Amino acid sequence: MRADRDTIVLLFAAEGDRLSGRNLVTAAHRVAKLGGDPRKFASACARRVRELNAQSLANLSWALVKGRVKDPRLFEAIAEAANARLDEFKARELATIAWAFARAGVVRAPHLFGAIATRLGGGDFSPRDLANVAWAFAKAGERGLLDAIAAEALMQLEDFNAQDLANTAWAFATARVEAPRLFEGIAEAARPRLDAFNAQALANTAWAFAKSGTEAPHLFDAIADAAFSRLREFSGQALANTAWAFATAGIEAPRLWGAIAEEGSRFQSDLDALNLANMAWAFATKGLDAPRLFDELAAAALRRMDEFNVQHLLANTAWAFAKIERARRRDLFDAIADEFCLKIEHQFNAQAVANTAWAFAKAGIPAPRLFAAIAEAARPRLLLAGESFSSRGLANLAWAFAKAGVPAPRLFAAIAASWLDDVVGVGSIHAASQQHLSNIAWAFATAGVDAPRLFDSVGAAARSRIGEFQSQELANLAWAFATSAAPGLHLLFEAIAAETLERRGHEDCEARELANAAWAFAKAGVHSQLFFAEIADAALSRLDDFNGQNLVNTAWAFATAGIRAPRLFDAIAKTAAARLDKADFFRAEGLANLAWAFAKVGVPAPRLFDAIALQTRLRELSARDFATARGRSHPNALDERSLSQLDLVLLYVQLEWPNCLPQPSRHPRRRRRRLQTDPTPSQLQRDVATALERVGWTHVFEHTTTEGLSLDMAQPDAKRGVEVDGPFHFLKGTEFENGPTRFKSRLLRRLGWDVARVPYFEWNALKTPSDQDSYLRSKLHFL
Repeated sequence: MRADRDTIVLLFAAEGDRLSGRNLVTAAHRVAKLGGDPRKFASACARRVRELNAQSLANLSWALVKGRVKDPRLFEAIAEAANARLDEFKARELATIAWAFARAGVVRAPHLFGAIATRLGGGDFSPRDLANVAWAFAKAGERGLLDAIAAEALMQLEDFNAQDLANTAWAFATARVEAPRLFEGIAEAARPRLDAFNAQALANTAWAFAKSGTEAPHLFDAIADAAFSRLREFSGQALANTAWAFATAGIEAPRLWGAIAEEGSRFQSDLDALNLANMAWAFATKGLDAPRLFDELAAAALRRMDEFNVQHLLANTAWAFAKIERARRRDLFDAIADEFCLKIEHQFNAQAVANTAWAFAKAGIPAPRLFAAIAEAARPRLLLAGESFSSRGLANLAWAFAKAGVPAPRLFAAIAASWLDDVVGVGSIHAASQQHLSNIAWAFATAGVDAPRLFDSVGAAARSRIGEFQSQELANLAWAFATSAAPGLHLLFEAIAAETLERRGHEDCEARELANAAWAFAKAGVHSQLFFAEIADAALSRLDDFNGQNLVNTAWAFATAGIRAPRLFDAIAKTAAARLDKADFFRAEGLANLAWAFAKVGVPAPRLFDAIALQTRLRELSARDFATARGRSHPNALDERSLSQLDLVLLYVQLEWPNCLPQPSRHPRRRRRRLQTDPTPSQLQRDVATALERVGWTHVFEHTTTEGLSLDMAQPDAKRGVEVDGPFHFLKGTEFENGPTRFKSRLLRRLGWDVARVPYFEWNALKTPSDQDSYLRSKLHFL
């Protein structure tokens, strides 16, 4: 064979000038077919192109590609000659010349490709020709011409061999041409013949169906079985493509995944950057922890880090290793950060930048240089047409900086402006998924960035499709709006409450989300009893999943909203008391908030309070924590309300345990302060005061005792009083006095006061002044 090739070359050297164009092409074709270099023939062929017939033009183009000759001028000459005699080409010759031009990729030939497309409907093209033309059109970027192939191929699919089926599917997927009927036909034709597919064809077919988004579960199951038994025949690239395809299509195939993990370990040193990234991405997308594979992929990536680009590869690798918790190797992330900082300016890609930031934040890997580089590169580009971030990118970028705790006020301002901009923002708001809406709100709230217009837009978008949110997303959205005190808060919370009640459940909410949802509604002042009842039912069924902060936040929320939920509080008390001895389960402030919550709703929990009292960490409580469960530790920094609460506690301790604290004379500030005040006297209080005068009970209106406690009406010398209890003295929707009201009554009794209480619901039921007078006389009878 080598002698034949050498003989041809020698013949060309001696007789080349006297050979016809057809003979020259035949010689070049023969040399290329025998593995030789046809470049010696190229210049001679170029001079004779015009005299070549259709078959010779096709053979010459094939020979040039086979011999890796990329001469743009020669290909242009072939294209010009072919265009002049298109009618002379047979289908096989057209397929060959299309394949060659696409494979060479040095000259665009739209007229030639268009002419080929017009010939497709005549039935002249064989299955092999159709597959090759489809491949060529896709490779050359002539996606608009593929529709003609789809119709012709559908009629001949039964005659396609395995390679033709794989190539056709690959072509349409690569060109991103939707052809659902063709893909259905290929799936039906391929499934019973998968034994005839080689490893590369199996990988390409799976890749094509995943890339096109065509659902074909039965085909994927069959490919999984075929691939599993022949996986050792797969190249590293075929393995990576198969893994990517099955991950993208969401196919389980546990046996195949396990085998790919084992085989992938063999090939990791041969995988290029793209395939390393795809393999890692596939396993991370499926949530499959394959320690050995990830270790070897990391080692390979570290060796080839300079081959990775910013667009997709660095971002996808970081994303994959961030998703698998055990794979979060600091050395890999440090190398990615260094490489990213070197390349970000020249290879900037909005989605890749957002994904990389997300990955580092998710992995919890500190990378100050990386975040600084991202902020510097992203901020000026956020509003540039053509380089704008999608709603997902904006949300992920903001989320990452907030999650990582990296302050970037100027970047957040640019993100907000980009979100709201006519070019980017309006489209983003309507295109943003529910997750992106909740994430960007969460990010701005967490970062403490004031962005009322952004929150207004997010709130409006969320309200318009509130039914599409998952319960977890609703909880995060509520937390963000409550934390930021955002505009439109009550409208959004009403919509969230209505949707929650419509669903009757929080099945997709984790413990943290349930606690945050309750906290958000309480913080926002939206105290829907039905909503809190739903939260209580959901929390009761999964209280074992709550950590200390979740328990505290839930109790605090119900107490703040004034919602009495005895079963929930009993369960929280039992759970918390059993866990108080666990190190760091509750912070000191959490203990104070928990105790405050139980006291506020008036739910007795002696075991819990005993457990709190026994905790040495209670000594860490600041004065403000002890009094109000919030704020700074130094008493001089306390506001008037907190000081009043602290003094109430001091008064209580002095009354119950007189020897524990200095005498009141040592606390002149407390004696001058009114310890507990109601709002400005209501009309209800004034009506009761008038009625008391009518029945002859003279009194002082709005009296303050020497200890600083306030009474609505009092006879100080006799230490008798009347308290008018409006709605804020009771737990919401009940006739049960809240903790502060009961505590005040207890203090007054210990100080020797007899007090009659007039609840608003009893007074409102009285129809006439006579009824009111009789009612008051019965109350005063006990004083």
